[in-house]
Amino acid sequence: MKKFLLSLIALLALLIICGIMVVDFVLEKASRKALENLAVEGASRGVKVEFSRFEDVGLSGLTVRWKDFVAVVNAPRYIALSPGEDVILSIGEINLDLPRLLKGVAAITADDIGVRVKRNPTSADSGVQMEGLDQGQLTVELPLDLTDKGKAIASLREVPQMALQFLQEGKTHIPFGFRAKSTFKIGGSVVKADITTQKQGGYYFLVMSPDDLRKIAAMIHADLTEEEIRLVSLRPLLAPALFKITNYARTQSEMAYAKDATVPEDAYRHVLWSFLLTKEFGPEFAERVTNAHEIGAVNRNTEADHRMDYNNNKVGREYAKAGYAEALILQKVRTDPQVIRVAQP
Repeated sequence: MKKFLLSLIALLALLIICGIMVVDFVLEKASRKALENLAVEGASRGVKVEFSRFEDVGLSGLTVRWKDFVAVVNAPRYIALSPGEDVILSIGEINLDLPRLLKGVAAITADDIGVRVKRNPTSADSGVQMEGLDQGQLTVELPLDLTDKGKAIASLREVPQMALQFLQEGKTHIPFGFRAKSTFKIGGSVVKADITTQKQGGYYFLVMSPDDLRKIAAMIHADLTEEEIRLVSLRPLLAPALFKITNYARTQSEMAYAKDATVPEDAYRHVLWSFLLTKEFGPEFAERVTNAHEIGAVNRNTEADHRMDYNNNKVGREYAKAGYAEALILQKVRTDPQVIRVAQP
């Protein structure tokens, strides 16, 4: 009898092990298929997934757990952390709660999320902290209609589409929470800012800390208006490029004036700033950024100052749309009659 019981226990243990192995195999196959679908969906939206994999997937109690996910993404400019460069997405652990799934909620958590700019390790920045996001934590709760199996499956399949759409529009109806630290370089300084989530009007947004934005602005001597802070805080993935362009336009105009006092510094700064914003983000968003700078300006500009700035910002957009090279901008500012070089009452 004792031998029989031992044999039965051994058999049950073997069946359990085999069952777990089968489940893990099925999960791995399904996960790899999901990655393939994500690549296809990304390509349709202009996001090229060059590489993606996970180290392991399986059951941990009543939780499906994916470990060490990595993807290399060639993202379009509107979500790039650094213009013209690929980004590396890494996630230490992703969990799906099965009991809550059976109750009609796809409860997903992800920890140790990082987004890094892909750079040549031999570059001058080697050894310097890479730009991107780190210490990321994500929670998602997607309601499912379990009374309609087809509808529930369709909802889960739409998650990658909604994630990519979120990157494009910056908002989503999916209830989620996110927290991370953004790190990027401006000039020779490394700056950090907190990113969290905010709910408004039925949508969920990523938000960069307004207080951190004010600190960064003070560091680079940029006079941001409250309207600018609001605009940038709601687009945290664009913030690094926005700050870099602002700082670059300021330093270039200051250096040009230092070399030649006849350079119209303010006009050159505005035209170059608007020109670079338009090349990076397009004319519509560039106009929103430059207009925000004129609303509630930190310095007490006169009406004539505002008219000059609005005009020169428009000229910068037109130069970008015309395809002028940056090297020509200063000469155009000096000679183009469309540019207002001195504010006229």
